[in-house]
Amino acid sequence: MKLLFAFFLISASLLVRAQDEIDKFILKQIGEQKIVGLSIGIVKKGKIIKAKGYGFANLEHKVPATENTVYKLASVSKQIIATAIMRLAQEGRLKLTDTVSRYFKDAPASWSNITVRHLLNHTSGLERESPAFDINLVQPDSILIKASYGDTLVFSTGSKWQYCNLGYFMLADIIRQVSGQPFKQFMMNEIFLKYDLDKTQITSPVVLVPGRADGYVLAGRDSVINAQEYTALRPSGAFISTVTDVMKWELLIQQNRILTKENWTIMWSDVVKTDAANPKSEFYGYGWFKTTYKERELVYHGGSLTGFRTVYCRFPADGTAIVILTNSNHANPKIIADGVADILYAGDKK
Repeated sequence: MKLLFAFFLISASLLVRAQDEIDKFILKQIGEQKIVGLSIGIVKKGKIIKAKGYGFANLEHKVPATENTVYKLASVSKQIIATAIMRLAQEGRLKLTDTVSRYFKDAPASWSNITVRHLLNHTSGLERESPAFDINLVQPDSILIKASYGDTLVFSTGSKWQYCNLGYFMLADIIRQVSGQPFKQFMMNEIFLKYDLDKTQITSPVVLVPGRADGYVLAGRDSVINAQEYTALRPSGAFISTVTDVMKWELLIQQNRILTKENWTIMWSDVVKTDAANPKSEFYGYGWFKTTYKERELVYHGGSLTGFRTVYCRFPADGTAIVILTNSNHANPKIIADGVADILYAGDKK
């Protein structure tokens, strides 16, 4: 019993020391990168160990950033959309091998080999963006998809990898068709509200969102200005959320909720190499990049929308995850996540 108690004391002491080191490291990075506001969430070995904000959610009014500050997730949203697709597949309502012609019957013949899986992992050959996409224009996804019918494929379907936001517009529309609900309603009813993700929702510039962060852009060396607000919804970067909700999401993954363990794992194990010519081993699954960081398996995704930079890093082998959301266009949250990982794992070695 004494040995067990001593172990807990040592573990608690190491955790406190790591928390202090993380705070110092983040404050240093905020100063060096000139980040306006940042929130971090950490899950270690299946338990939430940190949720904290630094700097400002709104600079003009000096509103502090907290663990409940709402940020644009940007492309961190992709794995959430991929999860919705996997949920529909799990229920037998679609197949990853379905061709897109099943859902877009007037699609050009050149699209005939594109499957749902190709959309998920960016190997469709489609252009990165629809030619009709306009950040200041609200349009149905179907309009943007049909506007791409005249484009030629960038490469033969399945022959290589190239990041493609258009594919995630198509996945959002497939969710609408298969579920019989508007994309927004399906995500709210079947994912966010059902699993107590009450701070997560579709991005909207007009809906009142308590705790929403404003975005900022670096102007010159030492000053920032307000970021331009997008009016258009991008399913490829659809959602706003908090680090608290993203940590809840992480625990849903670890507890095999929403999807079975097998289907969760498929999302970062059924992968394609992102650059065949690059000796670095980086792969892409369904809304997740997969690589290694200092010999540990790392599953991650970053996000970028004007005024916001985000990253969500997972170390699946030991149930550890780091979520960093910022409201600064010039931030590099991946560097910060890597540094936090170094501190967490250094503590394990002591």
